[in-house]
This record gives sequence, structure tokens and C-alpha cells, in this order.
Amino acid sequence: MSNSLDVYLYDEHVATITRQGDNLTLRYLPGYIASDQPVPISVQLPVVAGAASGTTTRRFLENLLPDRPDVRTKWARDAKLSSDSAFDLLAVYGADVAGALEFYPTGTARRTGSDLIPITDEAIAARIRQIRADDSDWLQQRSVEEGFSLGGAQGKFALAHRDGQWYEPTGQHPSTHIFKPGVHALPGSDVTEHITLQVARQYGLTVATAEVGVFESEHVLIVERFDRLQEGDRYRRIHQEDLAQATGTSFLNKYERDGGPSYRDLFTLFDRELASGDARAAKRRFAECLVFSWMIGHNDGHTKNYSLSHLPGATVLSPFYDLNSSLPFELPSTVRAGDYRAFDEVKLAFSINNAATIGSIGPDSLGVLERDAQLDTGHLADFAVVVAATLQGVVADVIEALPAELQQIDAVILYPFATYSQTLRVRDLFLA
Repeated sequence: MSNSLDVYLYDEHVATITRQGDNLTLRYLPGYIASDQPVPISVQLPVVAGAASGTTTRRFLENLLPDRPDVRTKWARDAKLSSDSAFDLLAVYGADVAGALEFYPTGTARRTGSDLIPITDEAIAARIRQIRADDSDWLQQRSVEEGFSLGGAQGKFALAHRDGQWYEPTGQHPSTHIFKPGVHALPGSDVTEHITLQVARQYGLTVATAEVGVFESEHVLIVERFDRLQEGDRYRRIHQEDLAQATGTSFLNKYERDGGPSYRDLFTLFDRELASGDARAAKRRFAECLVFSWMIGHNDGHTKNYSLSHLPGATVLSPFYDLNSSLPFELPSTVRAGDYRAFDEVKLAFSINNAATIGSIGPDSLGVLERDAQLDTGHLADFAVVVAATLQGVVADVIEALPAELQQIDAVILYPFATYSQTLRVRDLFLA
């Protein structure tokens, strides 16, 4: 078992992480420190001489892995590890993670092979079925040696796409798309996530590009990775970190109600780490996303579901991802009733002026958010009214564009009923 990891960023060996007992030590290489505009592994781990905080390093590494203990334990067992620590797991699964980082046991050569291994639709369908049957079993259908890891709680896998064909990501060819079969207990949540992303885009929110794919009758959300950039016939990794990593927050505290950052903490982060114009844009975008989330019933927008993208000389707020609505998964009779009060107690990921449920948000809340985001008075109320006025037509168009069989999924049928109730809420709050 290795006690040292080499860290690569943008194809360059930039740092080493060593372990002594339970203590981790991250050190950047002298040559990287002296280079022109070195990109940090994290804003919490700036490129300076000396050892970085062991706690900060551990939390950053943990957020590169699945949140769920059962998934981590299974990965450790499959790799014949005696520990499911982030350090040990990344020694095996760290060659293809979120962003541009790669992790290898010290002395191990980087995976630079150029072969692309095609995968059939039948094999993709088998992976989707496997995760739907047991969403703790993300890697049942793929080799440990592929070195793949993504954070979060949902079962998912990643593939590379070239010229209309899906491939296993290997070596210098990173994955380009993430396949999400949906939340295990919420059938059709992959399709409702697609709907939510498309609707959000119609209202000017910058979101990840996604589509619903069907493989042997198995539907799945396919999200194009915005941390990948095509350059000629290859893809380049683009470094990013989620906002839990950027604030030094453990995945256990990713929600504000569990001790995680507030949106004000994130605004402070933007002001500190982004150029002034980019920080203003990030706060506006984030505030509009919070309002959209309130209206659409997106209650899973914790700090791991937002990211910063790091390029040499610039850091910006990444496109939004993992947007969905929880409302179509309430009891059908409740959703169809058209009474928005039924959703009043749905908890949101961030509180606004101490309001943390859908029913407790009102004009005063949006006014406070506007001031914190340095927006003009009435900006967010106007945004909510515009969305409410046109939401039903936009939702109908997005659903109509789906294959006919996907339109018959229960949650898809209920989606417009849920959004209709929320448009009535906005009408009563802002137009009565």
C-alpha cells in the first residue's frame, strides 16, 4: 500500500501527497511554484511553499469520491484495499476524476495509452440496469483499473464519445459524458432532471448540456462534461472544484442546515477568488438560480452541486448541474390538486433571510437576496414573475420534445401540475 500520491494537473506533475498514520501532507513541487500563473489544486490549497493543512487536504480528497459509505466500502473491497480512506481509494480510482486532476501512487507512470475501447448499446443498457437494481454498485460493469471516480450520492458512470460511438475512457482519453440513471427511489428522475435543465436554460441560466438517451429501452440522462474541452482529436481536462471543496467543507456538511456554508459565505468566496466582474456575474447567476430552485422545487442544490472552473489566469462559476424538481414525486393526488400550500414544507438547500422552506420564501426574502447579490431592487421579483408567466408553455414544449414513451412516465405526467401550482404561488405573492 503506497503512502505517497503524485498529483497531476493539466498534464503536469504539480504536487505530492504523503501519508503518515492518519495525517496527510500536501506539498507543491518547487518547479510548479515558480512557474507562470500556476493553477491551484483548490482555492483552499494555494500554490505556496510548505505543507498544506492535512484536514483541508483530506476534505478536498473526500469530495472527489462518492458520498455514500456503502459505495466507498464496495469500491475498497473490489480493489482489495484494507481501507476505504480517500487516500487509498484515489490511489486506485484517481486517474479520471472531476476536473483536471489525476492521482497515481508515487512512482507509477501516468496512463498515457491512446487506445479507445468501444462499448455497445447492450453493455451500456446493462450498466444502467445494474445501477437501477443496486445504486451502490456503480462499478459492477467496469474494470477497477480504469481509475474512475465521481462525487455525489447518485449511482452514475462516465464514458467517452467520439464520432457517434461510445468508448471506455482510458489513458490520455478522459471521459466526456456522465450517465445518470436517476435516484433509486424516484423512478423517472433522470428524465425530470433533463426537463429541469432545459427549462432553466430557457430562462437564461447557464446549465450543463444534457440529453436523454435510450439504450435497449433503458432511459438515462447523459450530461456533457463541462470540465472537458475538445482540442482537435482529443479532449483536455478543465480543472474545477465544487463549492464544498472551495470552502473547505466536508461532504458531511454539504447542506447549510447540516452546518455547511450559506449563500452569503459563497458570495464572500466569489468576491475573494474571482475577478470583480466575474464575482458580480457569479452572484447574480447564483441568486437567480436560488429563485428558480424555489419556484421549480429543486431542493438538492447543496454546495457540492455548484462548482468553480479554474483556468490559467481566471476562475469562474461553472455551469449549473444536478437541477431537478422534487415536487412531481409527491403523492399524485397532492400534485394534481393545484394547491401550492401542499409544498410549503419542502426544505430548500439554502435559507434566504432565515427562510428555508418553499412556503416561507416571499418578497422580503427576495429583497434581502437582491441586496446581498448587489442587484437592482426588484430584479429577482421581476425574474420570478417572468418565469411564472411563461413556465407552463416552456415545460409543455420540453416534454413534447421527449420520445412518446418517456412522456408517459408518472413523474413526467405530474411535472406540469407541480409547476402550475408554483406559478399560482408567484402570482399571489407578487401580482395580487
